[in-house]
Amino acid sequence: MAEITFNDVMNDEYVKMLLDTADKNFAAIGYNEHGLRHAKLSSSIAGNVLSYLGYPKRDIELAKIAAYLHDIGNAIDRHHQALSGAILSKRILERLGMPYKEILSILSAVGSHEEKDIIPNSHITAAVILGDKTDVHFSRVRSPKSEGLDKHTRVNLSCKNSFLRVDAASKTISLELTVDINVIDIGEYFEIFLERTMLLKKAAKYFDCMFILYINGNKFL
Repeated sequence: MAEITFNDVMNDEYVKMLLDTADKNFAAIGYNEHGLRHAKLSSSIAGNVLSYLGYPKRDIELAKIAAYLHDIGNAIDRHHQALSGAILSKRILERLGMPYKEILSILSAVGSHEEKDIIPNSHITAAVILGDKTDVHFSRVRSPKSEGLDKHTRVNLSCKNSFLRVDAASKTISLELTVDINVIDIGEYFEIFLERTMLLKKAAKYFDCMFILYINGNKFL
């Protein structure tokens, strides 16, 4: 039997419907984009992390699949979306014919990516966290105006460019952000994203790498 690929999952009509529904649910309450764009970018970043760190091609493919599916649970329930996403992912991957060993590695990543106190238990989980949590960008914000927006949304609105740099030689994983301080100041950024930054540090540590945050060229962590 042929291996299930990222393209198989991405082109699945049910997966497309789940991502579309998840994003519409978020749009209805004014939250940032959590649909196709976020899924694709998270998947690309997760795959790149493992690629630059020298992992096998199949592991890279599984990380891309896990990152693509990580938010589908929002189509069901925002408050328990990681668990809902894992259940949905299991059924999808079973239907596609993926071996259970691979399914379990994906379910672990999808089901734990939102846990605040998680210590990543696999390279796939760590890659998904890095893919998901580094997607900070103004294009995720549905309203172009900063007035009346919560701080979490204004952080995304302020970010004009973001890039995750993986350097295997120096054992560093760096998130480089270009932020408009007229929208939000650096103090507010850390007020909102300190927890996320700590999670990124844990994910980098799994790979025996140091996580570094740069904002407007200045090193903060």
